[in-house]
Amino acid sequence: MCEVSEMKTRLLTAAGALLLVALAVPVAAQTPPSPPVRPATQTAGDDEQTRAYSKWHMGLLSGAQQVERTGVTGGGEFGVRLRRGLHIVVEGGWMSDVVTRSRIDEISGYVDYVRTAYPASLPVTGEIDGTAIFGMAGLRLIPDGKRAGESSGVRPYLMASAGMARVEYTPEFVIEGNAVSGGGISSFGVTLGRDLLGTTNKFAYSGGAGLILGDTWYLDLGVRITRIHTTDHPTTVKRLVIGMGRRF
Repeated sequence: MCEVSEMKTRLLTAAGALLLVALAVPVAAQTPPSPPVRPATQTAGDDEQTRAYSKWHMGLLSGAQQVERTGVTGGGEFGVRLRRGLHIVVEGGWMSDVVTRSRIDEISGYVDYVRTAYPASLPVTGEIDGTAIFGMAGLRLIPDGKRAGESSGVRPYLMASAGMARVEYTPEFVIEGNAVSGGGISSFGVTLGRDLLGTTNKFAYSGGAGLILGDTWYLDLGVRITRIHTTDHPTTVKRLVIGMGRRF
């Protein structure tokens, strides 16, 4: 009898163990998996560094310029973004007519002198042309626009720059139907100074405003006021600029 009782005890113990295992399996199957580890949230500072702002740009410029007479202007521009809304810009170009009213009047005065200084009252005419090549560097304030590939619409800007301008004056006279260069007029008792003859390099500075239209490829519509410290008196050039370029 003892052996039968001991056998029953063992059978009951084994049955209980099997029941516990059977109950544990479905419970383990229903346990939800652990949530995935999320990457750290990007901070505002990191976003500022990774935004697809344009780093630099370059383009071509053309348009009209005006001193006493109206001429044409052309050139190129290169810019680098220093920080948000602030760019350094280098501009170089050419202006076709930077002759002031005062210089035109001086030439007219020499024409009158030659015409009346000789008994024959020589038929005399005279004119002066002046071109300028310039290079300047400065700063531009302009909104950065949107991310690359998104339209940036219309972005206004202000700019200021300084540099050098190379101005060349070429006067010419016609006396009795013969063309006489500026230096040749000396044979008629007239000596032209550096304010009317030759090439000079002078300090120049400029300021302006405008609108940029577009994103990757853009159109630049602007105005510039450029002042050149030419000999005798300064020259102020007003420019209407139309440009096209690309942002990178």
